Amino acid sequence: MNLVECMKAFTAVVETGSFTKAGERLDTSKTLASKKVQALENHLGTRLLHRTTRSVSLTEPGRIYHDRCVQLLDDLEELEGLMQNQVATPRGRLSVTAPTTFGEMYLAPCMPEFRRRYPEVSVDLSLTDRHVDLVEEGFDVAVRIADLPNSSLIARKLAPTSVHICATPDYLALSGVPEHPRDLTSHQCIVDTNFKSGTSWPFRENGEKFSVPIIGALSVNSARAVKEFVMANAGLALCPGYTVHEEIRSGALVPVLTEFNAFEIGVHAVFNSKRNLAPKVRAFVDFLAVEMASVSDGW
Repeated sequence: MNLVECMKAFTAVVETGSFTKAGERLDTSKTLASKKVQALENHLGTRLLHRTTRSVSLTEPGRIYHDRCVQLLDDLEELEGLMQNQVATPRGRLSVTAPTTFGEMYLAPCMPEFRRRYPEVSVDLSLTDRHVDLVEEGFDVAVRIADLPNSSLIARKLAPTSVHICATPDYLALSGVPEHPRDLTSHQCIVDTNFKSGTSWPFRENGEKFSVPIIGALSVNSARAVKEFVMANAGLALCPGYTVHEEIRSGALVPVLTEFNAFEIGVHAVFNSKRNLAPKVRAFVDFLAVEMASVSDGW
């Protein structure tokens, strides 16, 4: 027995004055409306209606029950409306994690605009280069820059980005321009420890992938710090396009070995499930997609 459905049938009978009209209001049959009221009476252990062939009327217990029943159904309708509005409007605390350099350069600057658009959403932005487990650590969204592995998480690509091997013109003038990845063994190479490749950089030649071990006295887990080292003529480095596209455009940095590039990565928003996706998450991911499209030219 569905108690709410039975209560609705009972109030419809009282308000229309007949089981036939109640059935029409509820888009059901007279018989089913009668069965629901009978089930309600059996559940309560008391008769709610006097029935004759021509009319129905409330018993004394029915009158008491009807008054409270109407109030309860009105409250339930109001609650359903409130929850539908809650579901439709982005609100609540949104927990986001992203790589440190990318977050500082691109996410943090656009958070005030997101808050202006969605004032009922508060954002907790955690910047770390550590791989975060969304489910175990309670994050709503992770921004990841990688060639993503298969997983149960949902990923939406926000923008493409390249990875360049870069150096300054001064460094290349002094140390020479590598013509083939094997030439890197005679160069100082700066290691960004956020890359899984570590001290063995991947390349592609004639459709085949291969790796080259590199030598370097500097390593750091920050793409921004890597760029600073490169700009200081300390060597060659793998640099994500989003950190160096302006320097490449201006000529302050020069990409080398571009024809051997083996990186195929993008900026992704990763979240738990499309099913029952919270409005705050959907709004944030849609917002990021637009923002990243506007700033990613040249990455």
